[in-house]
Amino acid sequence: MKPSASYSKLGSRPVAGAGSSRREVLPALAAESPPAPEIAVPDLENEATAGEVVHRAIAASVARLIRYDPIARLGEDPAGVHQARVATRRLRSDLRTFRSLVDDAWSISLRTELGWLAGILGGVRDGDVLLERLRNRTSELHESERVGAAEVIATLQDDRDAAHTSMLWTFRSRRYQELLDTLVAGAEAPRLNQTADARATKIVPELVRRPWRRLARAAGALGECPPDEELHEVRVRAKRVRYAAEAASSIVGAPAKEFARAAARVQNCLGELNDAVVAERWLEEWTRQWRPFDAAQAAETLAALERSAAERARKSWRAPWEELSSPKLREWM
Repeated sequence: MKPSASYSKLGSRPVAGAGSSRREVLPALAAESPPAPEIAVPDLENEATAGEVVHRAIAASVARLIRYDPIARLGEDPAGVHQARVATRRLRSDLRTFRSLVDDAWSISLRTELGWLAGILGGVRDGDVLLERLRNRTSELHESERVGAAEVIATLQDDRDAAHTSMLWTFRSRRYQELLDTLVAGAEAPRLNQTADARATKIVPELVRRPWRRLARAAGALGECPPDEELHEVRVRAKRVRYAAEAASSIVGAPAKEFARAAARVQNCLGELNDAVVAERWLEEWTRQWRPFDAAQAAETLAALERSAAERARKSWRAPWEELSSPKLREWM
């Protein structure tokens, strides 16, 4: 199937006008996705080239994005947007890790477009995460505060739904169609350079070692009580290392997988910190506007619970970091 034909009919259905309600607009915006192309994720042999590792990594993420596109459109299962966002972020990370193996202009252009898409998906995903978090938190509230908490959540639901509608317009745009066409073409035949012809076992471990060194420097520079912004940077770098190790595991095997799992534990711990900080800040901003007393009181209680969660996460991330730092986990690099 030619990539240019894969998504050519996306967005051709008429859409309700700007004055229509969300209930009227969504069925049109979330119209059935066009026929998805078959994305083959190649298996690798022992003598695989570095380019074949890149090919496999790109194909796997493009397949993930296409698989979850229709689920994200429907908006009923948060996994749809989550997995589509993971696919875009992983693609950007892999293109960065393996940039010495691919055409530079092609890689930069694709990373830019993926960054745009990740931002759109992020607006919905952040709302999903915050909604789930605050809904779970309401069980910790006194019964008298739960009515007020429902108003907090209703406001957040409206914001999330608006972000989802915006995402649906994006999915109907020519820019998104062209990005998908480019991704399908890249999944079939990524633009590699001559360096990619070398044996993977000689090149790929070194390419993983580079993001690991950057992560180690960032973590080593932290003080006793680092600011949340610096911890967030460590989290981002841990995610890049994890993605790189997972890509390398296609030729390295179990040692790279074990290292990736250790990086994921660091990422998840610092992710809990980030989610708690984001929730606390959102609640504080929400209460700065005029709110009914019951709702404002519930928001303040929820913010206090998130402050406690953030403090616990600040104290707990160093244990998984020590595990990840073990030289034994990096013997394969």
